[in-house]
Amino acid sequence: MPFAFLVHPTFYATIKFMGSVTGAKLAKAPFPVLCVDLDGTLIRGNLLWECVLALLKSRPLTLFLLPFWLLSGKAFVKRKLAVKTRLNPARLPYRQEVIELLQRERAEGRRIALVTAADRQLAESVAHHVALFDEVYASDGELNLKGKSKAAFLAEHFTGPGFEYVGDSAADLEVWRKAQGAYVVGSTRRAQQAAAVTTLKAAILDEPASLPTWMNALRGHHWAKNALLFLPLALSHNLAFAPLARTFLGFALYGACASGLYILNDLLDLHSDREHPWKKERAFAAGEISIPQGLLASFFLLSLALGFGFLLNPRFGAALLGYASLTLWYSLHLKKIALLDVFVLSSFYSFRILAGALISGTPLSQWFLAFSLFFFLSLAMAKRYSELVHATDLLKSGNSGRGYRTDDRELLLSLGVGSCFASVVILSLYVHSQEVRVLYTSPEFLFLLCPIVLYWLSRNWLLAHRGELKEDPVTLAIRDRVSYGVAFASSIVIAASMLHMSS
Repeated sequence: MPFAFLVHPTFYATIKFMGSVTGAKLAKAPFPVLCVDLDGTLIRGNLLWECVLALLKSRPLTLFLLPFWLLSGKAFVKRKLAVKTRLNPARLPYRQEVIELLQRERAEGRRIALVTAADRQLAESVAHHVALFDEVYASDGELNLKGKSKAAFLAEHFTGPGFEYVGDSAADLEVWRKAQGAYVVGSTRRAQQAAAVTTLKAAILDEPASLPTWMNALRGHHWAKNALLFLPLALSHNLAFAPLARTFLGFALYGACASGLYILNDLLDLHSDREHPWKKERAFAAGEISIPQGLLASFFLLSLALGFGFLLNPRFGAALLGYASLTLWYSLHLKKIALLDVFVLSSFYSFRILAGALISGTPLSQWFLAFSLFFFLSLAMAKRYSELVHATDLLKSGNSGRGYRTDDRELLLSLGVGSCFASVVILSLYVHSQEVRVLYTSPEFLFLLCPIVLYWLSRNWLLAHRGELKEDPVTLAIRDRVSYGVAFASSIVIAASMLHMSS
């Protein structure tokens, strides 16, 4: 059976045209009821997985009950999850094309029903929010309204006017067989399958997540932070092939581990991110990548990184495991504790430096460890301060996912700027130490690094105070021309300090 039409910009104009052509028949025969699926159709995503993530973040140990709940059937699992979690229907990733279709059909007097395998409690909250449905049919804790069960229910319930169905999944093929017409959300292949069993009215094509979307989800640009693994080698002036090669391998494994953790963190922050001014555009919050795909990608990357990390160097593997464990603990709990969250966040940079020292076999200076502690603490506080500047409404409502109040910003500003100056003081003391004189022939030039570092840190705080710092300061530096200028000036100072200056 050929396609009725494929949607993109002309979709709704075509629907209007079809309505006008058939208008003469409406007085004799009412429209079939338009039945709409929820998961994957009305929204980009699946409420079952949304509930699993909400439960994982709020009461993770409860998930161990899932196998026992499953013994009573999928509908029972959905009911238990719906009871134990809270989802805000206003913040779900709705498909605007489907919403506009329903609005047009309702304006034409069409009867519309939400028919979903999701639990009735959740389905009714969504229907109440959307305010476009005349009736709601959903799983009830005993019957899982999906596939053949949904098809049989609709065929029996709408025997008079009949029904047309808006769906997206392979399970919906059984429903389309019983329907008078199909509206398909998804791929061209799914539209072809629906066209083979009923009249295809429209196809809202949904392309798979693109490579740039996946790269953003993996935080590919954050891999630049892993350059900190090379810092111990650089500071010790060690360019030997073997430790350098091991560090390159460590760089790749640390990147894979961090990307897996970024995905997991985004999934756990899914619901709070949707309340945030710019984080709501992230791939998982916007529904561009599904939750199961994210969980699978995270598991694969973490398994790869930790497995090969221990094979490469047991101590490096242990550092990776420690980083992963602390990050997971941070995502589940520590990020909600004011101040402790920024201390943990800053430690993630120190973990990279430690991992680089372990894999290359390079001892770390106590001066440098002290400097990095305050330096990265200042950056972490700048990041958190910037988020609080842009999330005033969330702070007032208590939905920021953090343990701060609006009036905490001034204190965070003071502590962050104080850490900034503390790091520069420690740098000046390090430059004056005997350790530096072993590595540099003219260490007096290194004092020039102090005003350079102070300027760069102070500028970050200026941007944060103005509300112009909307990302991690280290990530911003990758695209910031001023930061490249600072790096160039620092390299000149370091080069000068390595030259022998005769009097």
